[in-house]
Amino acid sequence: MDEFDLLARSLPKTSPPSPEVVDRAHTRLLAIMHEPVRRVRRRHLFWGWTAVATVAVITAVIALVSILTPAPAPVITPARGNDALLRLADDVARLPAQTGAYWRRPLLNSTLIRVKAGKESFNVLSGSRIDLWQPRDPRNPVQVRRREEYVRPATPADERSWKAAGSPSVVQQVCTPGRAAKDCKKMRVSSEPAKCVYTRAVEPGGVFGDRRLGDLTLADLAALPADVDGLREKLRGQWQADSGRQSFEEFLSRTSVLLEMPVSPAVRAAALRLLAGLPTTKVGGTTIDPLGRPGLAVAFIKSEGFTAEFGADDEVAERYTTILDPRTGTVLAQNAAIAAESAEGLTKGTYLYYAAWTSEAGWTGDRPERPRGCKLSDRPIP
Repeated sequence: MDEFDLLARSLPKTSPPSPEVVDRAHTRLLAIMHEPVRRVRRRHLFWGWTAVATVAVITAVIALVSILTPAPAPVITPARGNDALLRLADDVARLPAQTGAYWRRPLLNSTLIRVKAGKESFNVLSGSRIDLWQPRDPRNPVQVRRREEYVRPATPADERSWKAAGSPSVVQQVCTPGRAAKDCKKMRVSSEPAKCVYTRAVEPGGVFGDRRLGDLTLADLAALPADVDGLREKLRGQWQADSGRQSFEEFLSRTSVLLEMPVSPAVRAAALRLLAGLPTTKVGGTTIDPLGRPGLAVAFIKSEGFTAEFGADDEVAERYTTILDPRTGTVLAQNAAIAAESAEGLTKGTYLYYAAWTSEAGWTGDRPERPRGCKLSDRPIP
């Protein structure tokens, strides 16, 4: 039995969709058919422990995953509408609640960059890691550590080009047309971690670091309703507190951030059911995430029609996807940018950027130790 058989077994069959579900699907299809396709400059997606997160240069090594080969993100098994989310919600609702003194969330950021050295051009992966320790007791300190993990050739072919250039310790980023040379930085090639900083302080009021749904504490998250209607109305209150800068329907698509937060399985299941009923949600099917784990690919907002700069090309089409754990409904990789076409030095289906949670994520009885070799910072870490 391979991993996709296991994945299929984790999403059991259910009865045919109700007429209401069919009507909603028909409405979504009509909306998509009439929506114009636009090629626009790459949007900037932000994530972080604070409201302002920078898409960082990058990712960390998982020892058991050969990250030297950028994995394509093929959709293996197409899903039938959003039924896969409803089946997943049923499974998640039966999971036991976790306990622990700290909520730990290690995040790996990865970016693929085109560089040159001598007469050779090739790709490197630049990676960083952010570790959050959020205490259940608000009187305990929140600890966040950020460390740059490496810059190294992305594939065996890129490594051969790097060696052909003399295995230089410094390479030059390739500029897109019209970009100032000073903005195309030099990069040091190294597999050794560097530039480690951390913060450690009590958060006033015990507010959870991820503020994408507002200033919520762990107690607020624990008190969220575990039914769809109740959760929707609670989120309506958050939307109104957010000054209603967007429509409530658009705000609801942000419910997906609950899948990254320390909520109970029952609340996570309610969030999955709520998301399954939104016209913006589109299930792609089973796939393999950037770290080699089987998952369920989902787009919660418009994810196609964007372009990115890569190497000497400033118009590379890309698409975005979020990949969920098929057992727990939590996020494996968030807003992964995938090349939707091939370009010089780039193969269609390659990950251009991703933010992935590691398997260590979740509640733990351990307490964070002060990182050795790290500089204590008085500035927020994204």
